[in-house]
Amino acid sequence: MKKILIYISPERYSSIFDLILGYDGGADVVVPYSDTSQEELMDVVYSCVFTRGSSGRKNTAIFIGGPDVNKGEEFMNGILAVFKELGQDFRVSVAADPHGAHTTSSSCVVKIKDSLGNLKGLNATILAGTGPVGQSISILLAKEGCNVTLTSRKLSKAKKVCGTIKKKYDVDVMPFEAKDEKTVDKSISDADIVVGTGPEKVMLLPKKIWARHQRIKVLADVNAVPPYGIEGVVGTDDRKRTGDRVSIGALSIGSLKIKVHHRVVERLFEEKGQVLGLEEIYKVAESISKQHL
Repeated sequence: MKKILIYISPERYSSIFDLILGYDGGADVVVPYSDTSQEELMDVVYSCVFTRGSSGRKNTAIFIGGPDVNKGEEFMNGILAVFKELGQDFRVSVAADPHGAHTTSSSCVVKIKDSLGNLKGLNATILAGTGPVGQSISILLAKEGCNVTLTSRKLSKAKKVCGTIKKKYDVDVMPFEAKDEKTVDKSISDADIVVGTGPEKVMLLPKKIWARHQRIKVLADVNAVPPYGIEGVVGTDDRKRTGDRVSIGALSIGSLKIKVHHRVVERLFEEKGQVLGLEEIYKVAESISKQHL
């Protein structure tokens, strides 16, 4: 029986990136189902669970993509609600990784943790953190015990995101407005960890600013296209140590992210009814990292 992965998302066109990783992760067939609405989820689930019988359902899985983490979580909750109505036996496995946020953030935080060990009590600043990856990194670091500050050019936007994080994950993240060099400097003034999560080709943190803050132990950047988000952190830096400071670049994070994505797809077909969200995907990343240490 072929392993069939249903890729669903609200975006107009399915992510070619995610479709390729679906095949490379072990699916025999990847079915793109884009421009999906919340109302269509029941039909998607019914088609998955009523076609292959109880023993064959582990060979069908759903992967939630798209550009919006919050919408992805809504899709996940909608699918789980249908599962609840159907009963335990009428389930397939499902994973959510909108915008690659969960696999990327998990890979980033695992590399930070591998560099420092116990993160409890450390201060972390997530620059331009209101996007999907920034939010997920903030959540994971907060759950590891960090005091997390999330910055945006607009305080109102940062407050809104931090409120959403608190409501959904019950962790505290502090909003901060960082709109110029002076406020960016202030946002990292007591940071042990600084992570750049802004868009491609946008420098968020010049070296002249971070170099004067000796407390910083890790600089990590998810921007893979020069100019990088944190000046001086190169994409290929893989926990590169310079004195007492470690730098982690986007290509290093991305290399682990691909492995995590592959493993998530593999996991979906090992047992029916699995649910892989941010925290479960983080555990996958931790497991992979331990194997390669």
